[in-house]
Amino acid sequence: MSRFSTVQRIIALVALVAMLAALTASAALGALVNGALPAAGFTYTSVTDNAVDIAGSGATPAAIASLQAYIDKLSALSNPTAAQQATLASYRARLADYRARYAAAVALRAGKTANVKTTYSRQAPDPAFSAGWHYHNGPVIVTVTVGTLTFYDSKCGTWDLAAGHTYIESPGQVLNAKVLPAKNAGITTVEWFTTRLYPTSATDPVAVDAPCTP
Repeated sequence: MSRFSTVQRIIALVALVAMLAALTASAALGALVNGALPAAGFTYTSVTDNAVDIAGSGATPAAIASLQAYIDKLSALSNPTAAQQATLASYRARLADYRARYAAAVALRAGKTANVKTTYSRQAPDPAFSAGWHYHNGPVIVTVTVGTLTFYDSKCGTWDLAAGHTYIESPGQVLNAKVLPAKNAGITTVEWFTTRLYPTSATDPVAVDAPCTP
């Protein structure tokens, strides 16, 4: 057998293996999209779109001390106005939230027991759908497999997460997400994985009032 024939056989064999792998992956992904478990050995690969502060919380000892000082100042007023009373109540609620965030972050860094929960969501594009404004007490990994998710941050900055991409939410990061028809033309169902990691002592997710209006 000539060297040229041997090379041809090798190329043909490699092409056959690649084709079989592609067909297997397509079938497995198709089953996954339709709500069935993927075939054994199937891996869905995505591209991570951002860096993340794994043990961050958005609340620091300095921020907690600053809030406490302001609360102490308002509490010392002998005849507070209605506006000052409302501000005091708001800041007390924020202080409690910051303390809870910080405690959760400390527990996560300390290596205490944690919950890990993974969900697979399917949602038809709908302008009325909203994940709701919230934050998490640990990192959250969101991987889109079909369609596009649209995220909003606390200042209503927005970005899209398309199929094959992953976004990692930092602890304490206030976000909302929508499944917009305009971003999903021709797609009947947007689908994504969500994996949450948070201390067993913490509530997750934590709903918050809307910080802005998209």
